[in-house]
Amino acid sequence: MDNLYFLEDIFQSDGMEIADEISKFDHETEGANQSLMMQMMDTNPVKSPEKRAHERFQAKKDAFALIRPAGAGHLRIAEQSMAQIACAVYRSKPVRFGRIIDISMGGLLFRYINDEERSVRSLVLDILVADSGFYLESLMFKDIADMEISDDFTINSIKMRQNRVQFEGLKSAAMKKLKYFVENYTLSGS
Repeated sequence: MDNLYFLEDIFQSDGMEIADEISKFDHETEGANQSLMMQMMDTNPVKSPEKRAHERFQAKKDAFALIRPAGAGHLRIAEQSMAQIACAVYRSKPVRFGRIIDISMGGLLFRYINDEERSVRSLVLDILVADSGFYLESLMFKDIADMEISDDFTINSIKMRQNRVQFEGLKSAAMKKLKYFVENYTLSGS
């Protein structure tokens, strides 16, 4: 690497000797570049740690999330028929209502049919399993993501969306009931 050649030196020296020197120089730098490149390459990439604080569970098909105005009051579903429960849900004027896809102790993901959304300031989340009478009401939450999902079977005028929410400020009784839901109404929990 210490050898410097000027154009004049090349023409005055033996061409073969210079070619050998240049070849040695090329091999030295190529090897240096390869080892440097190998050092820079991460052959064992570090996986980023899981960002979720809670394990997620797939909900059974009969579990629903209902986002409604806080002032609508709770649904009366105890000892009611499925039709009466459906009417109670309708009377609560839900902003979003759909099947829960997955749930954790920190939040849930559900799918719903996009409808004209009403502007309501204070909303709460209910979890409902109508055929068993399970009802967890008035959970505080914040929206994490709400996006349209593509579905090959969707009719053009009906758009499906999925909404991920995070629970906020759960009281002890709500935490116990949520734990009961995870243990009894999810595929992994049961």
